[in-house]
Amino acid sequence: MAESSVTLIVDGSAVRGMLHLPDGPGPFPAVIWLHGFGGSRVEARRLFVDGARRLAARGIASLRVDCRGCGESDGDFVDTTIASMVADARAALDALARHEAVDADRIGLVGFSLGATIASQLAEAPDIAAMALWSPVIFPVPIFARLGLYAAHPELTRQGWIDGGGLKVGRDFMTELAALDPLGAMSNWNRPLFVLYGKEDMVATTENAEALLEEIPGAEGDCCVHADHAFSTVKARTWLLDHTENWLAEQLRGGARISGDPVAS
Repeated sequence: MAESSVTLIVDGSAVRGMLHLPDGPGPFPAVIWLHGFGGSRVEARRLFVDGARRLAARGIASLRVDCRGCGESDGDFVDTTIASMVADARAALDALARHEAVDADRIGLVGFSLGATIASQLAEAPDIAAMALWSPVIFPVPIFARLGLYAAHPELTRQGWIDGGGLKVGRDFMTELAALDPLGAMSNWNRPLFVLYGKEDMVATTENAEALLEEIPGAEGDCCVHADHAFSTVKARTWLLDHTENWLAEQLRGGARISGDPVAS
């Protein structure tokens, strides 16, 4: 496996990421990893790092990116918006599709928490072959309201931002969040969808994932009985990565031989 730093320029700012390429000649199927609110391309307990390396061992490339204002990318979080996160994800998708070692017809998304919301905004893109969504935020307004964040908060009027657990969350972010309809954005999705969530998730409670499984035809999914929002135990994260790796390998191999596997079915 080869790992290399990547810098994408989006609206004049650097979006930094990490590209994982499997051993062998390619072209490889690939996955883009979309982090959650205030997260990064590493994610909690290195979930994205471990997931990408596991996929590389199965012959699947990965691109993990920090949205602007997050991780090592340019910008401040106060200027991060839903639109900017979608633009960063779109730029990552375009860059991955152009890479000579990647099969542009076999690119999937993994979205965690708010990253799943961002993934939903790309559902109309024809160049996404599959989505795996973890702890998806499908009803964002009540979720953020429980965290004390809402578009009518007086601090947004007074100073233009609100304290979101140590992050300055800007007015535009909250305004765009209030207008989001992730379930509606996914309504025409007709490609493979895999939804993984925890029964003990107190952030994106189970009705979020269950709405996708009920409303999107053909959607598959599973619930980890003892997992919280971030799959915070060794047992839960192993469950999550095992399920994700196996499902993506099945969906993205497309009848082609994948490095390290026998002839793909």
